[in-house]
Amino acid sequence: MVPSQHSVLKGAFEWIVVVAIALVATFLIRSFVVEPFVVPTGSMEPTLPTKSYFLGWRLPYFFGDPTPARGDIVMFRSEELGELLVKRVIGLGGDTITFADGDVYVNGEALEETYLPEQHITYPTGATEVFEVPEGCIFVMGDNRTGSYDSRAWLNPYIPVEQIRSRALVDIAFLPEC
Repeated sequence: MVPSQHSVLKGAFEWIVVVAIALVATFLIRSFVVEPFVVPTGSMEPTLPTKSYFLGWRLPYFFGDPTPARGDIVMFRSEELGELLVKRVIGLGGDTITFADGDVYVNGEALEETYLPEQHITYPTGATEVFEVPEGCIFVMGDNRTGSYDSRAWLNPYIPVEQIRSRALVDIAFLPEC
């Protein structure tokens, strides 16, 4: 039996609807839930290897308090550099960040940084050694402290929380960098 033209059109329309729904769902998930990103540099190594794939969790920044926690890895747009960056949150609004003997101090207390592969190697890299983080902003650094261009060296070292796009959800590295 040969299918009628009506049933062929109905089948094609159903497929078009399924594809359209899938595209809309993909757009909504990418826009509001997770965001893929390729880590462009080694500033977060070894935590996030260069060229690894990073999935950022966007939902917290659309609902509730968008302020990340100290130690979170976040993706944000740097107005100074004009690009997306991935760094670790070190300071929150109201914090004073200082450095002594290769360690980071937040409000006078040494920051425990178990995620760093080597301890006692963090020094200021610009003209400023004391950073007072304004309310509504964060201070960020890369985990590769000797190879990260971050808040320590930027002209404006503070990132407004509204510039944060996502928080690290997962990082996937397929092949080691050659």
